[in-house]
Amino acid sequence: MKRFWLPYRIVRFRTAQCYPEAMTTIRAEEVRIPRHAREAVARHERVVVVNHERPAFVIMHPDDTTVGSPTARPGRRLREALRLLADAAPPDPAFADDMEGVLANVGPAPDDPWARS
Repeated sequence: MKRFWLPYRIVRFRTAQCYPEAMTTIRAEEVRIPRHAREAVARHERVVVVNHERPAFVIMHPDDTTVGSPTARPGRRLREALRLLADAAPPDPAFADDMEGVLANVGPAPDDPWARS
């Protein structure tokens, strides 16, 4: 019996109970993962799956997750961000007057700015 892979096959998900964080598990027979991606995961490399040239999700080896450790968040630490804001130049007091002049020249805003013109 020959198996055909459909591009939009329905995949059943279940949440795994082996890790304290929410994790979704699917069976390997329900999706088609290329061999080089499976080999990379076996070598404990993370595999980024892209959709329309944008990262959609990451496949990683289950042993690479550290249970109970907080995930690293991108960006700056709060203390550093507050220091940068404190060191920034103060706002221009005449800016509000300039914006009021611009709005007076343009006229009132439409009721629905996203409506077709």
